Amino acid sequence: MIGINGLGRIGRLLLRRLAGSTPHALVALNDPAPLDTLVHLLRFDSVHGPSPVSVAGRRVGGQDWLRIGAVDLPLHHATDPGSIPWAGVNIAVEASGRFTRREEAARHLRGDVSHVIISAPSPDPDLTVIAPVNGAELDLTRHHVLSNGSCTAHATAPMLEVLNQAFGVEAGGMSTVHVVTNDQRLLDLPHKDLRRARAAFQSIIPTTSSAFGALRQAQPWLPEGFAGFAIRVPTLSVNLVDVTATLRRPATVDSLNASFREAAEERFTGILGIAHDHAVSSDFTDRSESVLMDLDLTRMLGERFVKVFGWHDNETGYAARLEDLVLTLHQLRGKPNS
Repeated sequence: MIGINGLGRIGRLLLRRLAGSTPHALVALNDPAPLDTLVHLLRFDSVHGPSPVSVAGRRVGGQDWLRIGAVDLPLHHATDPGSIPWAGVNIAVEASGRFTRREEAARHLRGDVSHVIISAPSPDPDLTVIAPVNGAELDLTRHHVLSNGSCTAHATAPMLEVLNQAFGVEAGGMSTVHVVTNDQRLLDLPHKDLRRARAAFQSIIPTTSSAFGALRQAQPWLPEGFAGFAIRVPTLSVNLVDVTATLRRPATVDSLNASFREAAEERFTGILGIAHDHAVSSDFTDRSESVLMDLDLTRMLGERFVKVFGWHDNETGYAARLEDLVLTLHQLRGKPNS
């Protein structure tokens, strides 16, 4: 049974999804924010619109309860994972964004809680899962603290996997044109990254990406030196990933695009899709695929140097993959000898 710690951007989207798809699996929630604030933020979202399921709150005998759809959930307000009363919870989703190291997230592992999923990149999880790239490696007996990587890692990994399987990747890099996030300043204000200290909606802001650690954990075959940047832009939804690679075998624009179309219809159905012609970012808000390839933008310089581009809703797509991992874990725990 599932508990969620942290009802921020991803925690709320995950809760909406689970309340609609698997409400019986939800057991408890935790977030320090007041009940009425969380009810309001779950009902209304500036990017994704009103909640598709009803949301209400009540307080009984000193305990807050949140009713979402057909399920009533106790809402706790602890600030330390080790003090959350996770009664009946087997899988804790660590979605606060604060506890990303294994030692920190593992404080959930007590009582009935046997597994934790961190909804962010982690430097030292038991396993970073970017399914279906490495989902088969998941072993419940060895992997108790999991990371779901990042939205950019989930978008980039299938792109790299297709390129490597079809043509081999000799060298490469990635950049992402990325929407603003809460780890930037709305107006100029101190930040450890001086570029992120500048007003988010006033400039195009080059900065780092957390995707590369997650990608290397899930795809250890990546060539040495694979790196890149995030270019933060003043929009609220949907990123564009730009993968540049030198291939081991010659390719053409047609053969590259054919490999992505084949992947979309076979191995990566529901994960990798194909964008429509003449697309712009707003066309992909609320799409649940990890990446949608913009084949109009495929470019080649010579026979082996390529650029390919893919769009993704950085919140909806990531929340969908987090839901997939949570439910996979939930199903595996219910099987004998798992």
